[in-house]
Amino acid sequence: MNPNQSILISSNHHNAHSLIIAALILVIIAPLLSACVTPHAPEQKAICDEDNNDMTLCHFYDSDTPYLRSKANHNKQTSTPLTNAMGNTYLMYAGQSQQALHLPQNIRLSVGDRLNVKVLNGEEFSGSVEINNDGYIYLPYLAPIHAKGLDVQALSIKIKQHLVDEQFMLKNSVRLSITPLKWAPVQITVSGGVFEPGQHQINKKSDLEIIDDDGDHSGDQASKRSIAAALRASGGVRPDANIKEIMVIRDQHSFTLDLSGVIHGFPVPSMTLMSGDHIHVPQHDYFDDALARPSQITAPGIRVFLSNLTQPASSNSQSAVDTDATRFPYGTRLLNGAIAANCVGGAQSTNASRHLLLITKNPLTAQVDVIERSMDELIRHSWETGMNPILMPGDGIACYDSRVTNIREIARSITEVLVPATLLELL
Repeated sequence: MNPNQSILISSNHHNAHSLIIAALILVIIAPLLSACVTPHAPEQKAICDEDNNDMTLCHFYDSDTPYLRSKANHNKQTSTPLTNAMGNTYLMYAGQSQQALHLPQNIRLSVGDRLNVKVLNGEEFSGSVEINNDGYIYLPYLAPIHAKGLDVQALSIKIKQHLVDEQFMLKNSVRLSITPLKWAPVQITVSGGVFEPGQHQINKKSDLEIIDDDGDHSGDQASKRSIAAALRASGGVRPDANIKEIMVIRDQHSFTLDLSGVIHGFPVPSMTLMSGDHIHVPQHDYFDDALARPSQITAPGIRVFLSNLTQPASSNSQSAVDTDATRFPYGTRLLNGAIAANCVGGAQSTNASRHLLLITKNPLTAQVDVIERSMDELIRHSWETGMNPILMPGDGIACYDSRVTNIREIARSITEVLVPATLLELL
């Protein structure tokens, strides 16, 4: 036998032996690596289970652990959710009517409000005025008059008194009218159970509304100086909010309002806000699903971050995950978000066993929680709140491929490393 042929045969045997070893390695390693469908679990102390379900201590929920948002164990709720109080409509309505009797009914003037003051037989004292930052209005020949915090009637009495005190007119001969021309935007503060507490501006008109208002009419609506507008400006109330005892603090006075009628469809008390008002929304220690829906005092929609790097799609755009797919009505649950991310569907035998992660910030604890769900189990238990939680603003959903796809990708990765090495040996 030719020595070169002997060397070639020996080399072929060696290459075949290498390929056999590579195949055995592939068969052994691929199933082991494919078992890691989702990232490695965190430390044991952070994992929640039936014995450790305190949301202030644990933050990772596996596929079998329900996720019920609360400050402590969900079995220790001390209050009654709003959903269990829907039948007592008469008492609810009667309570709201009594509340409304104690609320200020007249609009209080704020900085920037524009008024038209007319004095009968006193045109030199008449004119259109605007409340300055110092809270005063300035009429010709009169000393500055403090108007902030007064209603129109109280301001009228004050102007009359100035005219009499300055001896411009007799007490019984003063006749004047005050007509509101424009209610200005006002700064209010909101605290408690809302998504964006802090200072907010309400009743701000758009440029188009300002252009359409030609000024040929008297009077102005103050519809956007309501409590509902202030709560919407603060991102809406959270599902742990106690909307039966919302407090409005004005100067040294406080008013308590029951706004539960917004959710149930019954009348609610109204109060026009003024600059400097503070709204506090008390909080429960539980998560009320009934508040997680679009309304006048909740967020109309939410934005959720999605990641679905599936195969054969190699990017979110190819998976049809665009800006429209990440916007949901408030109250959307995890399964609907998974469907929007294209995590559900496809070949059943190779794509049904997908997993996903929900990264959410619990509004009750202000902690970030991670919830793992099997797509099969999520569909089977979609009607259970703990297994199919409601999405919150800013949540993140990440989808992971099925085990079959994982094995295929692992095999492809190993092949891309071993096959070129074998070819190099042949050369």
